[in-house]
Order: sequence, then C-alpha cells, then structure tokens
Amino acid sequence: MSGMDDPGRGEVAVAARGARDDVRAAAPVHLPTWSRLNVAAKQSAPAGNGGDFFEVIQQRDGRVTVVLADVCGNGPSAAAPVSSLRWILRQTIARGEAPGVVLAALNDWIVAQRIDDRFVTAVCVRIDAVTGRAEIASAGHLGPFVKRAGGDAEELPYAVGLALGILPAQTYQETSVALEPEDALVLVTDGITDRLATAGDQLGEHALLERLARARHGSESICGALLGADARATEDATVLVMQLPRRHRRATPVARAG
Repeated sequence: MSGMDDPGRGEVAVAARGARDDVRAAAPVHLPTWSRLNVAAKQSAPAGNGGDFFEVIQQRDGRVTVVLADVCGNGPSAAAPVSSLRWILRQTIARGEAPGVVLAALNDWIVAQRIDDRFVTAVCVRIDAVTGRAEIASAGHLGPFVKRAGGDAEELPYAVGLALGILPAQTYQETSVALEPEDALVLVTDGITDRLATAGDQLGEHALLERLARARHGSESICGALLGADARATEDATVLVMQLPRRHRRATPVARAG
C-alpha cells in the first residue's frame, strides 16, 4: 500500500496498488490520530495484478470514506482500467461527496468511457469514528459485514444498486447504520466468498459469517482468517477491515477529604 500523491484539499488518502502474485500480508494503515480507525487489508491476484482495488480517504471533518471495487474478470485484463477508475474515484471523494453520489459519478464515467464493455461492482462506506455512524451505498456488491466487539458477525443492511457501467444516470440509495466501539467493518470481494461457496450456500455468505465469528478480534487477525497465507492466487480476492476505536472514558474526579 502506498499514499496518494495528491489527495486534494488536505484530505489524507491511502490506496492499494496492484497485488502481487502471492498473498499480500495484512498491513495496518494508520490514519491520522483524529480518526483512530485501525485499517488493514489483504489481497491476492494471479499474474501480479488484478481488478480488485480500494481507496481509504480521510476528510477534514474526520470522517473516512472507503471504497472497495471489483472489475469483472481476473488478472491483468481486469486490472487494465483500474488506474483510470481510481483517478475519477479520488476526485469525487476529495470533494466530500456522500457514498451514493460517489458511486453515481463513477458509474456515469464508466458508461461514458465504454471501458471494454466491463462492469464493476463496488461498495462505498463513509464512517464517523466518533459517533460510530456509517453510511453505506452498494453497486451490486456483497456485504458489507461486521464483526461486533462481542464476537458476533452479521451482514449489515444496505440498499441494492445496479453494478457500475451498465446503465447511465443510476441512483444509489444510502443506508445508515450504527456501529459500536471496537466493532470491525469488513468489506470483501467475491474472490473471498466464492472460495467458501457450497451447493447450499451459493454466495458463500453463511460460511463467511461463520469464519468471521470464529476469527480473533482485530483488523489484521480478521484479514488473516478470511484470506489465509495458504490461499492460492487463482483469482482476485481482497479483504479490507476497519475497526472502530475503544470508547474513551473520562476519569472520575476523586473527592478530597476535608
């Protein structure tokens, strides 16, 4: 992972560039102290590059916008349009747009460019680490999921939107959810869930939730549980985890005697 060269208007950004042909170790992304989110990611891709990519951008008001996207296909052919997609995505987020607006802008740009008739699934989340409020918009993407501080795992509610690049002028509704201190928000691409799919669980959601519930708490531990070091890079796969900080407790003044 590497920092963005020109995030714009004082925002701080962290981006994952092309994944190597091995499974990349989960490395925490330390955002400025006012966000206090603990962010980690892990990726794999065949032949060194893939169509999965993500952005983590913190804005001046302290909120953090996260986008995880998956270009249809695998390997270098899917990776080809990623640089252009990332550029327009950064420009939109840097303006402070809401998640639904971010996805709508990216969709219109993809349709106008006619990028190899490809479509892109994506999920955009804007998190306020102070209040725990998360705003979610989805374009045909699975999840997001959450591992609660108490250990339970669940899929968060979200409004279903059409994948990017299919039809112009799409509207992406937003859903607002409340997260508690130390809850971990988990975003994955289908390269994670496809490996877990069975005849009775064709999308792999139930298996992912079971594995997530068993995982040790912490962003890096969750990445390792969903994309282990033994995973083969036969298809693009990405997991991105953002864990909220602990709740600060104010010290209670001690009454003085006399």
